[in-house]
Amino acid sequence: MSSSTTYRANGKLLLTGEYLVLHGAKAIALPLKLGQQLIVHDGLNSENIIWQAFFEGKVWFSCELNPSDFSVIKTSHPEKAETLSKIFQTIKILNPTFQPKSGTKLDTSLDANPEWGFGSSSTLISLLSQWAGVDPFILNELVFKGSGFDIACANADGPIFYVRNKPAQPIALDYPFSEQLFLVYSGKKKKTSSEVSTFLKEKKVSDRLIHEVSALSDEFAGCRDQNNFNRLIRQHEETVGALIGQTPVKEELFNDFDGAVKSLGAWGGDFYLISTALPFSGVKKYFDNRGLTTIFSWNELILKRENQ
Repeated sequence: MSSSTTYRANGKLLLTGEYLVLHGAKAIALPLKLGQQLIVHDGLNSENIIWQAFFEGKVWFSCELNPSDFSVIKTSHPEKAETLSKIFQTIKILNPTFQPKSGTKLDTSLDANPEWGFGSSSTLISLLSQWAGVDPFILNELVFKGSGFDIACANADGPIFYVRNKPAQPIALDYPFSEQLFLVYSGKKKKTSSEVSTFLKEKKVSDRLIHEVSALSDEFAGCRDQNNFNRLIRQHEETVGALIGQTPVKEELFNDFDGAVKSLGAWGGDFYLISTALPFSGVKKYFDNRGLTTIFSWNELILKRENQ
Protein backbone atom coordinates (compact mmCIF):
# COMPACT_ATOMS: atom_id res chain seq x y z
CA MET A 1 0.00 0.00 0.00
CA SER A 2 1.46 3.36 -1.00
CA SER A 3 1.40 6.58 1.06
CA SER A 4 2.57 10.15 0.55
CA THR A 5 3.78 13.10 2.64
CA THR A 6 3.98 16.75 1.54
CA TYR A 7 6.55 19.38 2.59
CA ARG A 8 6.72 23.12 1.76
CA ALA A 9 9.48 25.80 1.66
CA ASN A 10 9.55 29.51 0.76
CA GLY A 11 11.67 31.15 -1.89
CA LYS A 12 13.90 34.12 -1.00
CA LEU A 13 15.40 37.46 -1.94
CA LEU A 14 18.14 39.39 -0.13
CA LEU A 15 17.26 43.05 0.41
CA THR A 16 20.50 44.16 2.10
CA GLY A 17 23.94 42.79 2.91
CA GLU A 18 24.77 40.97 -0.33
CA TYR A 19 28.32 39.56 -0.25
CA LEU A 20 28.94 41.02 3.23
CA VAL A 21 26.47 38.63 4.87
CA LEU A 22 29.13 35.97 4.19
CA HIS A 23 31.43 37.82 6.61
CA GLY A 24 28.91 38.32 9.40
CA ALA A 25 27.09 41.52 8.40
CA LYS A 26 23.46 41.84 9.42
CA ALA A 27 21.24 41.43 6.36
CA ILE A 28 17.54 41.78 5.63
CA ALA A 29 16.21 38.61 4.02
CA LEU A 30 12.81 38.35 2.37
CA PRO A 31 10.84 35.09 2.26
CA LEU A 32 8.60 34.93 -0.78
CA LYS A 33 5.02 33.86 -1.33
CA LEU A 34 6.41 31.65 -4.12
CA GLY A 35 8.44 28.57 -3.19
CA GLN A 36 8.62 24.83 -3.71
CA GLN A 37 6.86 21.76 -2.41
CA LEU A 38 7.95 18.14 -2.14
CA ILE A 39 5.66 15.12 -2.17
CA VAL A 40 7.25 11.85 -1.06
CA HIS A 41 5.47 8.71 -2.30
CA ASP A 42 6.31 5.28 -0.85
CA GLY A 43 5.63 1.83 -2.22
CA LEU A 44 6.10 2.22 -5.96
CA ASN A 45 7.10 -0.80 -8.04
CA SER A 46 10.72 0.16 -8.78
CA GLU A 47 14.20 -0.82 -7.63
CA ASN A 48 15.35 2.82 -7.64
CA ILE A 49 14.57 6.18 -6.05
CA ILE A 50 12.61 8.15 -8.65
CA TRP A 51 12.83 11.94 -8.83
CA GLN A 52 10.68 14.29 -10.92
CA ALA A 53 10.81 18.10 -10.75
CA PHE A 54 7.78 20.00 -12.08
CA PHE A 55 7.22 23.59 -13.14
CA GLU A 56 3.87 24.68 -14.59
CA GLY A 57 2.79 21.04 -14.70
CA LYS A 58 5.70 19.89 -16.84
CA VAL A 59 8.78 17.91 -15.86
CA TRP A 60 11.90 20.08 -16.17
CA PHE A 61 14.28 17.61 -14.50
CA SER A 62 14.17 13.90 -13.72
CA CYS A 63 16.51 11.19 -12.50
CA GLU A 64 16.72 7.81 -10.81
CA LEU A 65 19.12 7.10 -7.94
CA ASN A 66 20.45 3.84 -6.55
CA PRO A 67 18.95 3.52 -3.02
CA SER A 68 22.08 1.85 -1.64
CA ASP A 69 24.66 4.57 -2.46
CA PHE A 70 22.56 7.27 -4.19
CA SER A 71 24.56 7.03 -7.40
CA VAL A 72 22.84 8.26 -10.56
CA ILE A 73 21.21 5.49 -12.64
CA LYS A 74 19.76 7.74 -15.35
CA THR A 75 18.80 11.39 -15.69
CA SER A 76 17.68 14.20 -17.97
CA HIS A 77 20.43 16.51 -16.66
CA PRO A 78 23.74 14.97 -15.43
CA GLU A 79 25.00 18.04 -13.53
CA LYS A 80 21.77 18.48 -11.57
CA ALA A 81 21.61 14.75 -10.89
CA GLU A 82 25.15 14.69 -9.48
CA THR A 83 24.25 17.58 -7.16
CA LEU A 84 21.16 15.70 -6.00
CA SER A 85 23.25 12.57 -5.46
CA LYS A 86 25.70 14.61 -3.37
CA ILE A 87 22.86 15.99 -1.25
CA PHE A 88 21.54 12.49 -0.55
CA GLN A 89 25.03 11.22 0.29
CA THR A 90 25.59 14.16 2.64
CA ILE A 91 22.24 13.56 4.35
CA LYS A 92 23.36 9.97 4.95
CA ILE A 93 26.49 11.25 6.70
CA LEU A 94 24.43 13.60 8.89
CA ASN A 95 21.78 10.97 9.60
CA PRO A 96 23.15 7.43 9.26
CA THR A 97 19.63 5.99 9.73
CA PHE A 98 18.47 7.73 6.54
CA GLN A 99 17.68 4.97 4.05
CA PRO A 100 14.91 5.55 1.50
CA LYS A 101 13.42 2.33 0.24
CA SER A 102 13.40 1.10 -3.32
CA GLY A 103 10.34 2.50 -5.03
CA THR A 104 10.41 5.83 -3.19
CA LYS A 105 9.22 8.56 -5.57
CA LEU A 106 9.87 12.24 -4.92
CA ASP A 107 7.99 14.93 -6.83
CA THR A 108 8.98 18.58 -6.46
CA SER A 109 6.91 21.47 -7.78
CA LEU A 110 8.25 25.01 -8.18
CA ASP A 111 5.93 28.01 -8.00
CA ALA A 112 8.44 30.17 -9.91
CA ASN A 113 10.68 29.75 -12.93
CA PRO A 114 13.91 28.02 -11.75
CA GLU A 115 15.91 30.63 -13.70
CA TRP A 116 14.66 33.48 -11.51
CA GLY A 117 16.97 32.82 -8.57
CA PHE A 118 14.15 32.61 -6.03
CA GLY A 119 15.81 29.71 -4.23
CA SER A 120 15.26 26.49 -6.14
CA SER A 121 18.39 25.09 -4.43
CA SER A 122 17.76 26.43 -0.92
CA THR A 123 14.13 25.29 -0.92
CA LEU A 124 15.33 21.87 -2.07
CA ILE A 125 17.77 21.69 0.85
CA SER A 126 15.01 22.72 3.25
CA LEU A 127 12.52 20.20 1.86
CA LEU A 128 14.93 17.27 1.95
CA SER A 129 16.07 18.25 5.46
CA GLN A 130 12.46 18.26 6.66
CA TRP A 131 11.94 14.81 5.19
CA ALA A 132 15.25 13.29 6.34
CA GLY A 133 15.41 14.90 9.78
CA VAL A 134 18.73 16.76 9.40
CA ASP A 135 19.82 20.34 10.08
CA PRO A 136 19.27 22.31 6.84
CA PHE A 137 21.96 24.87 7.70
CA ILE A 138 24.62 22.19 8.11
CA LEU A 139 23.48 20.40 4.96
CA ASN A 140 23.55 23.67 3.01
CA GLU A 141 27.02 24.55 4.28
CA LEU A 142 28.39 21.14 3.28
CA VAL A 143 26.83 21.17 -0.19
CA PHE A 144 26.57 24.81 -1.31
CA LYS A 145 28.73 26.86 1.15
CA GLY A 146 26.44 29.95 1.18
CA SER A 147 25.60 32.27 4.05
CA GLY A 148 22.42 30.39 4.96
CA PHE A 149 20.05 33.36 4.70
CA ASP A 150 18.08 31.49 2.04
CA ILE A 151 17.71 28.49 4.36
CA ALA A 152 16.40 30.80 7.09
CA CYS A 153 13.84 32.19 4.63
CA ALA A 154 12.59 28.73 3.65
CA ASN A 155 10.51 28.34 6.83
CA ALA A 156 10.16 31.97 7.95
CA ASP A 157 6.71 33.57 7.99
CA GLY A 158 7.89 37.07 7.04
CA PRO A 159 10.98 39.31 6.67
CA ILE A 160 13.96 38.63 8.94
CA PHE A 161 17.26 40.05 10.09
CA TYR A 162 19.87 37.42 9.33
CA VAL A 163 23.40 37.15 10.71
CA ARG A 164 25.41 34.12 9.66
CA ASN A 165 25.38 31.29 12.19
CA LYS A 166 22.85 33.08 14.42
CA PRO A 167 19.09 32.59 14.81
CA ALA A 168 16.98 34.70 12.45
CA GLN A 169 15.17 37.67 14.00
CA PRO A 170 11.66 38.47 12.71
CA ILE A 171 11.14 42.09 11.64
CA ALA A 172 8.20 44.11 10.35
CA LEU A 173 8.86 45.99 7.13
CA ASP A 174 5.87 48.31 7.31
CA TYR A 175 6.66 50.41 4.26
CA PRO A 176 3.83 52.92 3.68
CA PHE A 177 5.14 53.17 0.11
CA SER A 178 5.14 49.42 -0.57
CA GLU A 179 2.80 49.95 -3.54
CA GLN A 180 5.63 51.96 -5.15
CA LEU A 181 8.13 49.09 -4.88
CA PHE A 182 8.62 46.63 -7.73
CA LEU A 183 10.86 43.66 -8.53
CA VAL A 184 12.24 43.26 -12.04
CA TYR A 185 13.98 40.15 -13.38
CA SER A 186 17.32 41.00 -14.97
CA GLY A 187 17.06 38.17 -17.48
CA LYS A 188 20.26 36.63 -16.09
CA LYS A 189 20.49 34.07 -13.31
CA LYS A 190 23.69 34.16 -11.25
CA LYS A 191 25.07 30.85 -10.05
CA THR A 192 25.33 31.63 -6.35
CA SER A 193 27.84 28.92 -5.45
CA SER A 194 30.47 30.27 -7.86
CA GLU A 195 29.76 33.88 -6.83
CA VAL A 196 30.22 32.94 -3.17
CA SER A 197 33.42 31.00 -3.83
CA THR A 198 34.97 33.84 -5.81
CA PHE A 199 34.08 36.46 -3.22
CA LEU A 200 35.38 34.45 -0.27
CA LYS A 201 38.70 33.83 -2.04
CA GLU A 202 39.36 37.33 -3.38
CA LYS A 203 37.99 39.86 -0.89
CA LYS A 204 39.15 41.01 2.51
CA VAL A 205 36.42 42.79 4.44
CA SER A 206 37.04 45.20 7.33
CA ASP A 207 35.07 45.22 10.57
CA ARG A 208 34.20 48.85 9.79
CA LEU A 209 32.52 47.87 6.53
CA ILE A 210 30.60 45.02 8.17
CA HIS A 211 29.39 47.45 10.83
CA GLU A 212 28.44 50.02 8.18
CA VAL A 213 26.29 47.60 6.20
CA SER A 214 24.72 46.19 9.37
CA ALA A 215 23.74 49.74 10.33
CA LEU A 216 22.25 50.25 6.86
CA SER A 217 20.14 47.12 7.38
CA ASP A 218 18.82 48.64 10.61
CA GLU A 219 17.97 51.84 8.74
CA PHE A 220 16.20 49.95 5.95
CA ALA A 221 14.12 48.11 8.55
CA GLY A 222 13.05 51.29 10.30
CA CYS A 223 12.53 53.45 7.22
CA ARG A 224 9.03 54.85 6.64
CA ASP A 225 9.77 57.56 4.07
CA GLN A 226 10.36 56.71 0.40
CA ASN A 227 12.83 59.52 -0.25
CA ASN A 228 14.93 58.25 2.65
CA PHE A 229 14.51 54.69 1.38
CA ASN A 230 15.87 55.75 -2.02
CA ARG A 231 18.81 57.45 -0.30
CA LEU A 232 19.55 54.21 1.58
CA ILE A 233 19.45 52.28 -1.71
CA ARG A 234 22.00 54.64 -3.27
CA GLN A 235 24.25 54.47 -0.21
CA HIS A 236 24.10 50.67 -0.07
CA GLU A 237 24.79 50.35 -3.81
CA GLU A 238 27.80 52.68 -3.59
CA THR A 239 29.20 50.80 -0.58
CA VAL A 240 28.92 47.34 -2.14
CA GLY A 241 30.01 48.62 -5.56
CA ALA A 242 33.23 50.01 -4.07
CA LEU A 243 33.87 46.68 -2.32
CA ILE A 244 33.46 44.46 -5.38
CA GLY A 245 34.76 46.95 -7.95
CA GLN A 246 31.53 47.22 -9.94
CA THR A 247 29.31 50.11 -11.00
CA PRO A 248 25.85 50.22 -9.35
CA VAL A 249 23.18 48.91 -11.71
CA LYS A 250 21.23 52.15 -12.02
CA GLU A 251 24.32 54.11 -13.00
CA GLU A 252 25.39 51.42 -15.44
CA LEU A 253 22.09 50.44 -17.09
CA PHE A 254 19.20 52.67 -16.00
CA ASN A 255 20.71 56.11 -15.51
CA ASP A 256 17.63 57.87 -16.94
CA PHE A 257 15.12 56.03 -14.72
CA ASP A 258 13.02 58.19 -12.41
CA GLY A 259 13.62 56.36 -9.14
CA ALA A 260 16.09 54.16 -7.29
CA VAL A 261 17.31 50.71 -8.40
CA LYS A 262 19.02 48.14 -6.17
CA SER A 263 20.65 44.82 -6.96
CA LEU A 264 19.27 41.95 -4.88
CA GLY A 265 21.85 39.27 -4.16
CA ALA A 266 24.83 38.70 -6.44
CA TRP A 267 25.30 41.69 -8.75
CA GLY A 268 24.64 41.25 -12.45
CA GLY A 269 21.91 38.66 -12.12
CA ASP A 270 18.52 37.72 -10.73
CA PHE A 271 16.25 40.56 -9.57
CA TYR A 272 16.39 44.33 -9.11
CA LEU A 273 14.37 46.27 -6.55
CA ILE A 274 12.71 49.36 -8.03
CA SER A 275 11.54 52.26 -5.85
CA THR A 276 9.74 54.99 -7.77
CA ALA A 277 6.82 57.41 -7.78
CA LEU A 278 5.82 56.04 -11.19
CA PRO A 279 2.70 53.85 -11.46
CA PHE A 280 3.07 50.20 -12.42
CA SER A 281 2.22 51.07 -16.03
CA GLY A 282 5.14 53.51 -16.17
CA VAL A 283 7.55 51.02 -14.62
CA LYS A 284 6.39 48.29 -17.02
CA LYS A 285 6.77 50.56 -20.06
CA TYR A 286 10.31 51.61 -19.07
CA PHE A 287 11.61 48.09 -18.46
CA ASP A 288 9.63 46.49 -21.31
CA ASN A 289 11.47 48.87 -23.64
CA ARG A 290 14.72 47.38 -22.34
CA GLY A 291 13.60 43.79 -22.82
CA LEU A 292 12.91 43.16 -19.12
CA THR A 293 9.32 41.95 -19.06
CA THR A 294 9.07 39.99 -15.77
CA ILE A 295 7.90 42.49 -13.13
CA PHE A 296 6.28 41.90 -9.74
CA SER A 297 4.88 44.34 -7.23
CA TRP A 298 6.36 44.13 -3.73
CA ASN A 299 3.04 43.19 -2.16
CA GLU A 300 2.31 40.30 -4.52
CA LEU A 301 5.70 38.66 -3.98
CA ILE A 302 7.05 39.38 -0.47
CA LEU A 303 5.63 37.20 2.33
CA LYS A 304 4.14 39.24 5.19
CA ARG A 305 3.22 37.97 8.63
CA GLU A 306 -0.50 37.63 9.16
CA ASN A 307 -0.44 39.73 12.34
CA GLN A 308 1.27 42.69 10.61
